[in-house]
Amino acid sequence: MKFRLSPRRVALLGAVLAAPLACAGPDDDARFKSDGLTRNSIDPIQSGGQLADYPTHVDPDTGLRLFPPTHTQLIKGQRFDLRVETQIPSTGAPPALKSLTVNGSDITAAFLAKITAQGSGLESGTPVAPQLYGATARNLSFAVPGVYTVTATVNVDGFDRTVTNVYPVAYAPKKPRLKHVIFFLGDAMGLPVRTAARLYSKTIFEGRTQGKLFMDSMDEYGLVQTASFDSLITDSAPGMANYLSGMKQPNNALNVSADNTPEEKLDNPRIETLPEYMKRNYGWKTGVVTDAFVTDATPAAVAVHSRARSARTAIAQQMLDYYKDGDTQPAAGYIALKELTQPLDVIIGAGAKDWLASSNPDLKSFYQYASGGRSDEDLFATVAPGLGYATARNLSELNAAPDNKPLLAIFTGEFRTTSSGLGPDNVPGALDRLLARGLVTIRGKDASAPEVGLSVAPPQGAGCGSTVRDCFAGVPSKKEMLQKAVAVLNRLAGTSGGWLLLVEQSQIDKLAHPLEYERVAYETLELDETLGWAMKNLPAADQLVLVSADHAQPETIIGVALPDAIKSGGATPLGGCFSAATDHKYPITLGGSGDSERPCPLQDVIGTFNDGTFPTYVDANHDGYPDDPDPTIKLIMEDGGRPTYSQDFLTNYQPLNPAGANAALPNPARDPDGLLMTGNMPTQNVAGSANKTEASVPVAPHTGEDVPLSASGQAADLFGGVYENTDVHIRFAAALRGERRRAALDKDSPYTYVPPASPAGTSLSGL
Repeated sequence: MKFRLSPRRVALLGAVLAAPLACAGPDDDARFKSDGLTRNSIDPIQSGGQLADYPTHVDPDTGLRLFPPTHTQLIKGQRFDLRVETQIPSTGAPPALKSLTVNGSDITAAFLAKITAQGSGLESGTPVAPQLYGATARNLSFAVPGVYTVTATVNVDGFDRTVTNVYPVAYAPKKPRLKHVIFFLGDAMGLPVRTAARLYSKTIFEGRTQGKLFMDSMDEYGLVQTASFDSLITDSAPGMANYLSGMKQPNNALNVSADNTPEEKLDNPRIETLPEYMKRNYGWKTGVVTDAFVTDATPAAVAVHSRARSARTAIAQQMLDYYKDGDTQPAAGYIALKELTQPLDVIIGAGAKDWLASSNPDLKSFYQYASGGRSDEDLFATVAPGLGYATARNLSELNAAPDNKPLLAIFTGEFRTTSSGLGPDNVPGALDRLLARGLVTIRGKDASAPEVGLSVAPPQGAGCGSTVRDCFAGVPSKKEMLQKAVAVLNRLAGTSGGWLLLVEQSQIDKLAHPLEYERVAYETLELDETLGWAMKNLPAADQLVLVSADHAQPETIIGVALPDAIKSGGATPLGGCFSAATDHKYPITLGGSGDSERPCPLQDVIGTFNDGTFPTYVDANHDGYPDDPDPTIKLIMEDGGRPTYSQDFLTNYQPLNPAGANAALPNPARDPDGLLMTGNMPTQNVAGSANKTEASVPVAPHTGEDVPLSASGQAADLFGGVYENTDVHIRFAAALRGERRRAALDKDSPYTYVPPASPAGTSLSGL
C-alpha cells in the first residue's frame, strides 16, 4: 500500500521548503543536508513536491532509494557499494531498516553487521541526523552472472516504505588474450566534427574526398546514447565514467552515485571501473594521456571516486593511491576507498597546481601560474618520486624518462593572458602548438607576428623558455605523449601482461565552448594522427582500439566562405557590422552606412546550396594538417546552441571568449567587424528548473544526441549497434573474455551479455 504524507508532516515540510535558499549549487543529491534540517542548495528531481514524478526510482514520500541505481550494468566480481537511504527526515522515531533481500534471500543482518564493522561516519556514509536513514556497505560484488532483484524496506514514522532495484550482472573477463586496449576519447567529438576534420585534411575532387581519416577506416561503427543519471545533457564526468563503470551517474560525479550527505563529496556510494577491475584481478597496467589538466573529469573517470569533479587535489592523490591524514585525501574514514582505488602507471597531461606545492618555484617560473598550488604536500617533487614515479615537464624530459618506472608528466599550459578558455591548466591547442613549431600559419602570419602572442616573454618568468613560442614548442604533441606512454606500459606489463590506456583530446570540447571552430578541427586531426600511430605500430592481433566521444556539441557545417574577400574589405567595410557601447551593453549598431535592408554584408559571405563549392585547404608538408586554417575557400561551421557573439568567419589569432557580460551580449574584443549572431543560451536560471546550471551560459553547450563509436582490432564487432554508454563497459568485458562476435552478447535475457538466471542471494559477496 502507498501511504501519503500526514498533515503534521505536510506542515513541517511546507515550513522548510518556504525557507529561503542560501546559495545556488551544482548538485541536487537530496532535499536536505545530512543534519536533516538545513535545506540543500537546490531540490532533487521532482515535480509538485513529489520526489518521483519525474523518472527517478524512489519512494515519492520519503525519498527511500537504493544505490547503485536500478539496472546498473555490472560484471561478475565487479565491486560496488550498496546503499539504502531516505531523503525526507522522519518526524518521530529514527527510521529503521526492516528488511533487505537479494533474490528473496534475507541479508538484513549481514548488511547491518557490515555497517557496524565499518563504523559510522564517512566509512558508512552516515547522515548526521538520526531522522535520516543512510547506510553504505562497501566493496560488495556478485559472484554469479544473472539478474538480481534487491528490495529494501525501511520503517518511517510507523509506515513501511519499500523500494526495489534490479541489477543485471554480465559474464566477467577471463585471463585476457588481448594485451592492449586503447580508448581514444574525443571530448565533444560529434559526427559533424569528424566530418569537418576530414574536409580540413583531405582534398575533394568532383565531390569525392581524396582520402580518409584513420577513424574513417576502422572495422566497426556504433552509436552511443549519452544521457547522465540526472540530465539529458551530460557533462564530461559521467560522460566518461558511465563508459568505464556500467552505472549511470549524475552530472559532476566520478564513479559514485548521489546520496543524502551532500556536504561530503568523498563518501558517496562507489563503483569499480573496468581499469581498476583489470588491475586488481589480472595485474594490468593502466594510464591516462590528456591535453587537459589530468585531474579533469575525463581522465579522472579512469581511477577516481568523487561526487565533485572539482575536488582536484584529492583526485590527484587517488590517482597515485596516496592517502594521508592532513592531506586533502585523508586516510582516516577512507579505508574502503583505498581498498578500491588502484594507482595509475602513466599520468600525462597538464594542471601543475594540483601536483606542486605552492612553495615550489616551478609553479610560477616554469608552469606560469600567478598563484595557487597545493597547501599540503608536493606530489610532483616529493610524493610521486617516493612512490617510484619518474617525472617530466616537457618533451625533452619526457623522452629522457626511463621506461621501466611509472611516469608522471605535467606540461606547460596555455598561459597567454590575452587568450581564453584554456589557461595554464590545459596545454595549448594543437593549432597554436603547430604554429609555435613553425608548421602552420594563421591567416598567413607565423609565430613572429605580434597578433599571435608567441614572440613575447612568458608573463611569470623564463622557466619554460625565453618566449611563449619556446614554451609552447616544448609541449609534446599527442602522438609524442602516446609513444612514451606505450613504451612505459609495455615495459611495466612485460611480455605476459596487458594494459589499458585512455587517450583524451579534451580541447575539442574546450575550444568548441568558445566557438573556435577552426581550432576544433585541428584538435580532431591531432587525435586522428595519434590513433593512426597506434593502428600502425601496435600488433593488431593483441589490440582493441576504440574511438568515441562522451557527448557532442551543437556544431554543424553550413557552407564555405572566401576569406580573401573578407580580409580585403570587399565583403565588409571596417567597422561596418558591429559596434558596442563602451559599457558593453546595448544599443548595438548594425549595418553599413547607406544599407537599410541588410544588417551586415557578411551575411552574404556564406556559400551554400549551389554556391557551396569545395574548400581549398593545402597540406604542402603532408603532415595531415592544413598549412593555414584560412585558405582561399574555407569551411564554415556554426552552432545551434550559442551565446550572442560576433563572427567574421576568419580564424582568431588567439582563442577568445565569445560573449561579453552575459550570454545576451557579445564580447566587443572578438571580431568587432563581424556579423552579430544572436544567441539562444539562458542568461539566468530557468524558472521552475532545478537551477543547477548556475545562471548565464556564455558558451556553446553540450548536446543530447547520440555520438559515433568506432572500433578496430580484436572483438571490434562487439561494438556495432545502438546502445547506452553504460553498455560499453559490458562489451569491453566480453572482449576481454574472448568473445569476438556481436551475437555472443545475446544470452536470452533483456540485458547485454547477461544470462536469464536468478542466482541465489548468497551470491552477493563482501557482507
